[in-house]
Amino acid sequence: MTRADFRRGPESYRRAAPTKAPRKTFLIVTEGKKTEPNYLRALCRRLNLSTAEVVVHHPEATDPKSLTDEAIELSKARRRMAKKSYVVPYDEVWVVYDLEKPQDERRQLHKNQQGKQKAHGVCVASSDPCFEFWLLLHFQYTTRPFADYNQVVKPLKKHLLNYEKASEIQDSVLCRTPDAVKNAAKCRSHHKDCGGDGNPSTDVHLLVRSLNGAASDAFRFNF
Repeated sequence: MTRADFRRGPESYRRAAPTKAPRKTFLIVTEGKKTEPNYLRALCRRLNLSTAEVVVHHPEATDPKSLTDEAIELSKARRRMAKKSYVVPYDEVWVVYDLEKPQDERRQLHKNQQGKQKAHGVCVASSDPCFEFWLLLHFQYTTRPFADYNQVVKPLKKHLLNYEKASEIQDSVLCRTPDAVKNAAKCRSHHKDCGGDGNPSTDVHLLVRSLNGAASDAFRFNF
């Protein structure tokens, strides 16, 4: 041991700061009990995002207002916990819901929540008429209006023969994610350009883009 070793002060024994920044954390509150959670958990496995990084929560409530309120309360609770423990506040908070049944009422509820969602930093991934339209976009692009879930599932089953709401999402679907993201953005542009009413459309691609951005390079999709 050299004289320099004896001259080292307390600073020399402090633990080095971590060199790798922590990844983003997400809270995703879903209307669906099985379809959306099954999809999101499969996607997170594909992106190698852990359940600690992405919390998927399905409350009893299913309307846009109740889902938004639930997301805000859970986000606030997380911030309170962060002050007392090792957990960190959520970096992003999302709500995922459909604009189906009856469309006019749910669309109005959706519009009524936009101010509150923006004020509390809640992001929205809504689908018109339903989440299954996002799944359909993995296989085809269309702007043909759909009245409800049943009308969307009919063409979806041409690609996923045994699809049901509780179906597990297979890699054969996830590998088409870049196509779905492109088709969803194209569909939104279509409605914007022609003044459409938003049916059909989905913003799930915005959530998927954000999750993809939180993944490491080795697991990330190339959009």
